[in-house]
Amino acid sequence: MIRISLDLAAGSFWLYAGILLASVLLAVWSYRNTVPRTTRARRNTLIALRSVAIAALLLAIFQPIISSITTERITPSIALVMDNSQSMTLPEKGFALLPGVQTRDEAMLRSIHDAIPSDVLRDPNKIKLFTTGDQTIPFPNRTPIDSIRPEASATDLSSIFPAIRDVRKTSNTEAIVLYSDGAFTAGENPIYPAQELGVPVYAVGLGDSTEPRDVAVTELFTNEVGTVGAAQPVDVTLHYGGIKPGEHVTVQLFEEDQKLDEKTLELSQVVGDEAVSFQYTPKSEGMKKLTARVTVLQGEATDKNNLRITYVKVLKNKFHVVLFAGAPSSDVSFLQQFFSENPTLQLSTYIQKQGAEFYEGTPTREKLGQVDLVVLAGFPIASTSDESIALVRELLMHEGRSLLFVPSHQLDLAKLAEFGDALPIRAGSRSASQAELKAALALTPSAAEDPVLHVPPEERGAITWEGLAPLFKTETHFDALPETRTLATTNVQGVKLDEPLLVTRTIGNARQIALTGYGIWQWKLTTFGREEAYAGKTDTTKSNIDALDLFLANSVRWLTTQAENKRVRIEPNRKFYQAGERIDFLGQVYDESMEPVEQADVTVHITQNPSPLQGEGQGRGPLDLSLEAAGNGRFTATLPQGLPKGDYSYKGTAMQNGVALGSDDGRFNVGDFNVELAEPRMRSDILRALAERTGGKFYTPETAANLLKDIYANPRFQPREITNTHDYELWNSWPLLVLAILCFGTEWFIRKRLGML
Repeated sequence: MIRISLDLAAGSFWLYAGILLASVLLAVWSYRNTVPRTTRARRNTLIALRSVAIAALLLAIFQPIISSITTERITPSIALVMDNSQSMTLPEKGFALLPGVQTRDEAMLRSIHDAIPSDVLRDPNKIKLFTTGDQTIPFPNRTPIDSIRPEASATDLSSIFPAIRDVRKTSNTEAIVLYSDGAFTAGENPIYPAQELGVPVYAVGLGDSTEPRDVAVTELFTNEVGTVGAAQPVDVTLHYGGIKPGEHVTVQLFEEDQKLDEKTLELSQVVGDEAVSFQYTPKSEGMKKLTARVTVLQGEATDKNNLRITYVKVLKNKFHVVLFAGAPSSDVSFLQQFFSENPTLQLSTYIQKQGAEFYEGTPTREKLGQVDLVVLAGFPIASTSDESIALVRELLMHEGRSLLFVPSHQLDLAKLAEFGDALPIRAGSRSASQAELKAALALTPSAAEDPVLHVPPEERGAITWEGLAPLFKTETHFDALPETRTLATTNVQGVKLDEPLLVTRTIGNARQIALTGYGIWQWKLTTFGREEAYAGKTDTTKSNIDALDLFLANSVRWLTTQAENKRVRIEPNRKFYQAGERIDFLGQVYDESMEPVEQADVTVHITQNPSPLQGEGQGRGPLDLSLEAAGNGRFTATLPQGLPKGDYSYKGTAMQNGVALGSDDGRFNVGDFNVELAEPRMRSDILRALAERTGGKFYTPETAANLLKDIYANPRFQPREITNTHDYELWNSWPLLVLAILCFGTEWFIRKRLGML
């Protein structure tokens, strides 16, 4: 049924009719007597032209809208969802693919043909077909379902219900028939979105729900980031079934292809879970592949689930610190002592003597090598050379190295200004007297939870940072740059001044800490816990921590930890693929303000990692991909045919006008592990829960003969009315404007030809 109505958005219909009638009467009155006189037919034509033109203009003013309301009675339909993931290649009964054994996809097709007549199956008004794997997509009703191939590398059952929700906007889908083994390997638990949709699910379970004789690695867990030389736990979880109590299996842990450790477990139950823990100590930095493997049992259902893979990004434990000092001083000595005694740091020192020379020789970029942290202690001074300033500026500005800055009485402000925005602070003028003040820390609210001023729990309350010995400060005013974070301002003799004394800054991937006072050697003499000792507490089992070492330890830890806001992120959409499976690379590129970069040259270089288990000539050579812009700083590239089996590394770079914006790297695996074959049994618990919580029913292929009968008997499976409303804005139509112009133009033309006044 169709209903059509006319409404005026900018006024009532009667007002429109009244103005139009008045306009027509005015046109009639205007043409009652013409000069020169003309025939009645011509006068009527001119009256009609003006009336039509005014009517068109009034329509534009009153904004008429024609509404078409269509009500349609729609018969109920069924959504038939077929699992086309690789787990459908497993056997329907039993757990070994022997000659004559029926696979799950074969059992599914046979059950569908037996339960649903072919004329119903081909009618899109009665049944809408879908396949589900890593996503749920429609399947044409006219295409034979026998053409479905179980090739999807993941099963996301939760994707079914958003897809059905979209279909229900234009159809009366009141039942979902799901053929699956219930083992979802991607997405969320499907039970919750199924309940939210509220459409009955009739689940047909494929596979054997009994526990096979099998042992599987179900979980491999460890820290995603490690440090060279630092041990970290690796937890492996096994699930087993069909076991004779007393049988043994061996769990092995590999880094790349080198076995690190193994442990033998006795399985004490028929069905159960076991956990085993290893200690992993990385020996070199880089992205490392860890593999947990369990030995194969005799007569095991499948060995495809006997391993798991994960990747650990191992960071170096030795950071190179370069200390530039304007002259020997107590601060320099204590800084040298701390950095030299820290086993995770490698220190290079350059201290100026008289003139522009250094005690250790002239620093050059070649001598410095890899630099992680730059420390400036009273540097530069008046005699510092331009070459030395340029070297430090290159490290800070162009290479983005982290910085710790401590001034001194000899600091030259003119030379310091040459660093510009490379420092987080900017100095003003210094008084002629160059008098020294004593300035204590006055912490700001933002310092409470800052990692630079973190105090161990056992030492909290013993002393405060504000109780430390005051620093020395010249009568020089320092300003913090806008992007800095002020942790402490200056407290001179109890008066808090609005001038920074301790600031931090994160710029790109570099971090910076700057003090505007010096004499931090005094903090070495202040020990956390000292007041407790004075109070008579003689717990000698707790070693006291001096304030300087704590401050420097916190600072080094924060400065050498890479910032998380990476400007360039490039990675594949997953970590694990099957041989020949499509691989998508995704990139995000941002500028220094973390704003998306729309135009950039983004490339990925892919190499296959060598493996002694792979024969000569099995791999492939390096591969380069160019990512295309997808808008808002996003870039994409696709390998539609995938890659051969193996382990791969990649490095992505982003360039703009020949300038490097950043890079990203990582690893992914093809073919070593198939999550779809990790669970050989049917997850009947998932399928039964889907059916029970939505008002449907659970079947097996043997009991699915009454499937349609049960659906038709459900009271919810009834026709319903769908109402669609379409609005047409007549006033916003170009023909209306053309009509008004044409009528006014024709009237003017006729009047001109007749010589009317």
